[in-house]
Amino acid sequence: MTDSKDYRFTTRTTKRDEQYLIDFLNIPKLSAQGELYEEAEYYAYRVLADYLIPLKAHPEKIAALTAQEPINQVVNEQSFLSVITVPLNLDPHKMQSQFIIPRDSAENAHAEINKITRLINEDSSLK
Repeated sequence: MTDSKDYRFTTRTTKRDEQYLIDFLNIPKLSAQGELYEEAEYYAYRVLADYLIPLKAHPEKIAALTAQEPINQVVNEQSFLSVITVPLNLDPHKMQSQFIIPRDSAENAHAEINKITRLINEDSSLK
């Protein structure tokens, strides 16, 4: 369980032909990519830490980023949303990612879980 004082950043992961692209929806010009999902996620943590560490002396600026409604939360069959939880010390090794699953119906939740599983597991079939 995460501390409610942690920072939270919404991301969209898109599976492309030979890579995963993670866009930070609270910080539109920030992104990370990797050939494997785990690699892209690791780079996302590093990119986010590198972006936030210069703001560490101004936690209100970081909080303002997380308070913004994420833009362009649209997903398709090749993308999904998640939230990266960032500890107050901004340590990328302590960051965690949680998938955003719709809560409107069990059917939609199940479909989203299947889509995410398929997209993440596709990288193992490429090698």
